[in-house]
Amino acid sequence: MATISDVAKLARVSTATVSRVINNSAYVEPVTLERVQSAIRELNYQRDARASALAKKTNNTLGLLTGNLADPFFALIAKHVEEVARKHKCQLVVVSGGHDAQREKEGLDFLISQGCEAMVVHAKMLDDTTLLRYSAQLPSMVLLNRTIPQISNRSVYIDNRAGAKESVVHLISQGHRKIACVTSDLPIEDRTERLNGYRDAMKDANITIEPNWIINQNFSEEGGELAGEQLLTQCPEVTAVVTFNDVMAAGLMANLHENNIRVPDDISIIGFDDVLLARYLYPRLTTMHNPIDEMSSYAADLALKIKNTGYVPPSNHRFNASLVERQTVMPYLDKQALKV
Repeated sequence: MATISDVAKLARVSTATVSRVINNSAYVEPVTLERVQSAIRELNYQRDARASALAKKTNNTLGLLTGNLADPFFALIAKHVEEVARKHKCQLVVVSGGHDAQREKEGLDFLISQGCEAMVVHAKMLDDTTLLRYSAQLPSMVLLNRTIPQISNRSVYIDNRAGAKESVVHLISQGHRKIACVTSDLPIEDRTERLNGYRDAMKDANITIEPNWIINQNFSEEGGELAGEQLLTQCPEVTAVVTFNDVMAAGLMANLHENNIRVPDDISIIGFDDVLLARYLYPRLTTMHNPIDEMSSYAADLALKIKNTGYVPPSNHRFNASLVERQTVMPYLDKQALKV
């Protein structure tokens, strides 16, 4: 009777790789997968009956791959995915990709090794090709906050471009024309789309964007503080700023306050995401509400529905951002009048 070593030898792989294929416990390249499966068929390899029974036992888990859990945005994702898991009496397994491609891949492999069939995946650094390979192996994997055309029916995402454009249009409607964009320094889809939205609004208003108006920093409070330093040195003429997210806006506001620049009297600011922090900054932050709570719950429900029924709705799972007006935007003309 053939052994796992015989299969490995014929397929020219390690016994560990054969085990991963048999147990579906980690991602295996399609070419390698086919070689192992072919060797299993050729040798008529039969697994130990007890091992087969354990492998076929339903693993009632929901996997979540997300970003830095210390960030309030990602903590919100985890909170709402967990609520869905509890509702369905599932165990939630959470891993952080840390916006690093290798860590995201290791995270997906870990979720597979834990028997997670249904997954919510917030991966920003893995390329489309890699994610498509995983999605082929994991039919209940749902992308969150990202879309890939080939699996758009398993992608839950926000229209970042339209949301960012709306924030800039609001500033323009308030008389601002010298508007800076503080954005992320990572080459991720969100950055590209929000930057395009900024450019769309400025182009529609026939406003030329000066190169120094676009500031790239890490999307954290510290990145926002550094952006404040850049703003004051390289483009002190701007009267308003849109930021990549609320935590960058918080860091930016802190830096401006330390430099005696008043918000919104001297400069108006709009954030993005509307995390809890935005409501308790002073002044309270005007921002674009990102319905990530609804999106997270929706993605988790969708992943479990696909797992349990095998049915993937052919619909588009796109959400929209909306402007939340608070206290960090002042009309430019009114501001000028106050100085007379």
